[in-house]
Amino acid sequence: MFDRHTSRIVRQYRSIDTLPATFSGDYFDNMAAYALSWVSQYARTYASPVGTLFANAVQVHENHYALNYNISVEYGPVDRQAGAYQIQVDTSGGTVHVTHGEVIGAHGANAPQGIVGETEPIGKDGDQIAGIDIPVSQPKINVSFRHPEGILNRDYIKAIGELVGFPNSDTFLGYAKGEVMYLGGPFTETDAEASASYSFAISYNRTNFDVGKITISKKYGWDILEPRFKDHILDDKPVKPVDYFLTIRPAARQWKAYVSAFGWGG
Repeated sequence: MFDRHTSRIVRQYRSIDTLPATFSGDYFDNMAAYALSWVSQYARTYASPVGTLFANAVQVHENHYALNYNISVEYGPVDRQAGAYQIQVDTSGGTVHVTHGEVIGAHGANAPQGIVGETEPIGKDGDQIAGIDIPVSQPKINVSFRHPEGILNRDYIKAIGELVGFPNSDTFLGYAKGEVMYLGGPFTETDAEASASYSFAISYNRTNFDVGKITISKKYGWDILEPRFKDHILDDKPVKPVDYFLTIRPAARQWKAYVSAFGWGG
C-alpha cells in the first residue's frame, strides 16, 4: 500500500515461531522484541519512489499463538525510532441517557394531529423529563506497545497524560480526526525496552443524517448534539417542538495532536 500524499508505505512480513518449553509470561513481549530487533537490523529503511523512508512503527498480528505472526512495518519520511504494537478492539456496547425522540405515531381520540415526525420529550411529567437509558455502540481500543529503550521516560509519560479526555486533531490508528479519545493507561517508567498499555474510546463522525425533520450536515464524534425548542400551539394545546439543533464542543476540550505526542499511530 502506498500513499502518495503522505509518503507512507506499509510492508508485510511473516514470522514462524515455536513457543519455548521454558517460556513464561506474556509472549507478545517476546515476539515484539524479536520483531523490533529484526526490523532494526534488516528493514530499517525502504527505498520508495519519493526517496528513502524510515521504519516508524511495527505492528505484530497474531495468527496462531506463539506459532505464526504477521509483521506490518510502517515507513514514513521522518526518521523516528520504531516500536511494535498490538491492537485489541472491544466492541461491547454501553448505554446513553436519552431525553427526546422522534414521534412515529399518535393514538387516541384526543391525540394531536400533525405531530408525527416531530421531536418530543421522553417520560415527561409536568416540567420534569425523566428520559430513558438505551444501549449504544461504544467501541474501545486497547494498544499494547513495545517501546524501544529510553522512550518510557517521565517527559513522555507526562506529555501523553495531557491528552486524556481530549479528541484527536489528526488521523490516528486509521480513525479520522475527532473520533478518538485517549483514556489513559498503566506505565512503568524505565530506560529499558518495555511494553505500555494505552486505552482509547471511539465515537464515529457522522454526516447528513436526520433527527426528526432536521438534517444534520456534520457532527464530529465527541461533539454534542443539542436541541433548541420553540413555543407552539397545536390543536389549542401548547407544545414545544424542536426549532433547531446545535453541535456543541464541551469547554476546555479542544482537539490535540496524537501522532506527534505518541510517536506512532499515524
